[in-house]
Amino acid sequence: MNLVLCLTEQCNLRCSYCYYKDSQSDRANVMSRETMEAAIRLCLDRTLSFKQKYMNITFFGGEPLIRKDEIYAGTEYAKGVVAEAMDSGRAPKDFDLRFAINTNGTLFDDQMLDFCEKENFRIYISVDGPAMQHNISRRTVGDAGSFDAMFKHLPRISRMNTVALCTVTREHVPHLFEGVKWIHEQGFRSMTTSIDFDGKWTGEDFEKLALQYQKMAMYWLECRQKGDRFALGTIQDKIKLRLQNLRFRQYSCHVYNGAIGVATNGNIFPCTRFITSKENPPYVQGNVFTGFDEEACKIIKDFLDHDKQECEGCALKHRCVAHECACTSFYTTGSIEGVSPEVCTHERMLTEITDALVEKLS
Repeated sequence: MNLVLCLTEQCNLRCSYCYYKDSQSDRANVMSRETMEAAIRLCLDRTLSFKQKYMNITFFGGEPLIRKDEIYAGTEYAKGVVAEAMDSGRAPKDFDLRFAINTNGTLFDDQMLDFCEKENFRIYISVDGPAMQHNISRRTVGDAGSFDAMFKHLPRISRMNTVALCTVTREHVPHLFEGVKWIHEQGFRSMTTSIDFDGKWTGEDFEKLALQYQKMAMYWLECRQKGDRFALGTIQDKIKLRLQNLRFRQYSCHVYNGAIGVATNGNIFPCTRFITSKENPPYVQGNVFTGFDEEACKIIKDFLDHDKQECEGCALKHRCVAHECACTSFYTTGSIEGVSPEVCTHERMLTEITDALVEKLS
């Protein structure tokens, strides 16, 4: 189970593509210590009820490094409650507790990096490429580029247990491959790219993106042929789905029994992109102080158990995030049952490119 704790809605950046710019528009709310601890206890109970043997806690925001003290405190508290559960026999002796942080990387210091290394945190850091690419959308509150603040600790971060997350807008497309190659050259062993689906992508935009994907695919293949196990999720995740005959929902979509997102006010959501502290939000699953609303959870479980009618007859549907990913469906259409034409077009294009690469592997 992955518990995503929105420690704060505050952020020192104002990225143009931030999917929280509406749902967390005030950028003010923070999670109390009491709420954080209740969320950790509730998630552990849920994890054990599903007979799962590990729990991952991801510190999230906003920008979670604004609240470093809560990261320290939450880590120690989680270790304590898990140890207690193991000692009492509620949790198996081999129960695995893991930690992660999702950050823009600008507020790291040596103390936090030492702590992340000590606790073997997985770091998910937002990196869009060299300064020219990174500063297109990742801007400070004062509208300055954020690259220099992020890059300061990058040599150390890239050697740690880190995944680089690269967001792609239409402005990023012309130099996307160059950005991916640059990120790898900084020492990152794992990264993925994600598209900012804003409803404005054109056929010409996708044609340009296809060219960049083709270059990325060949670069990934060349790395593999040289013995470099560079993990480029954009390419190899699609390949894995085909070669292992997996559904995306089984492989990567963890709503219902694999993820719990908790807003600053304690409201529970199926995954990260649903999280908001606004009143009467869609798809709220309960609250950490009152427990899960099982009827609301059933809506999410039904999503996992049924195909979308709109996708009936599509041979690619089980490898396509437009069909398979609740988060993507929600943020692009406002509903977990919706299908975005942009996402559908993107998935067909990317699948065609990766399927062609599979032929080169065989």
